[in-house]
This record gives sequence, structure tokens and C-alpha cells, in this order.
Amino acid sequence: MIDAGLSSKPTSVVDVLGEVKPQDGASWEPNNYAEWDARERLQAYLRVWSQQTDDERKMRSLYAKMIFSLICVEVAFAFTLIVLVGADLLHFDVTLLKVLFPSVLAQVFGLGYLVTRYLFGKQLSLPISEIPQRKKPSRNS
Repeated sequence: MIDAGLSSKPTSVVDVLGEVKPQDGASWEPNNYAEWDARERLQAYLRVWSQQTDDERKMRSLYAKMIFSLICVEVAFAFTLIVLVGADLLHFDVTLLKVLFPSVLAQVFGLGYLVTRYLFGKQLSLPISEIPQRKKPSRNS
């Protein structure tokens, strides 16, 4: 019934191609130029978006460190000034200290608010939302 000279039909795709792994580049190939172009554009957008988010994260970290350092220096200066006045090594009018201490506190809280609100408050946008959608040409034209 079955001719010995003809090979039998394979039972599954695995018998012919072998095991297909998710990271295998041969698991999907574009059928036409449009699919290839779409895949290349998406990969380019994702690479650029990834680089931009990395750069933005580094920039935010640098600004946060700079502002935190500025706050630390300002608070240390104000504390040192108050200690020197308290030890009678410096002589300032009491009204100057009454203005200095609240203004330093207000500036520290204001900078803290600005850092948390504007430097770390904005969520990074998704790359897919940034991709311009091309309109498909109508078949009537």
C-alpha cells in the first residue's frame, strides 16, 4: 500500500524545522517590504526611545544631586551662622536671625517641592504613543 521508495509525510512542523525558540531570528520573516519597513521603524523608535529615557534619567539624577548639594550647603551655612551667633563669636541683630532662619526653611521646602513636582513628577511617555500613524491609502483612488 505504501510505496517504500516514497518518504512518508512528516507528522509535525518540528520534524521538519526543528524546535523553534522565541529568540530565534528565523521564527518570523516579513512577507513583503511593508512588513520589513514597519518592523525596522518600530525597532528604530524603540532604540531611540530607550536611549532618550536613559539620558533623561541620568540628567534628572544629576540635577537632583546638584539641588540636594545646594540645599545641604545652605542649611549647613545657616546652622553654622546660628551656632556662631549663639557662641558670641559673631554679633548680629536678632531681627536678622528671625528673617534668616524662616527664609532658609522656606527655600529648602520650596526647592524640595520643585524637585519632587517637576523633576520626578512627570511620567515618561510611552514610545508607541509617539509613533506617527500613517494613513492607509484608500482603494477608491
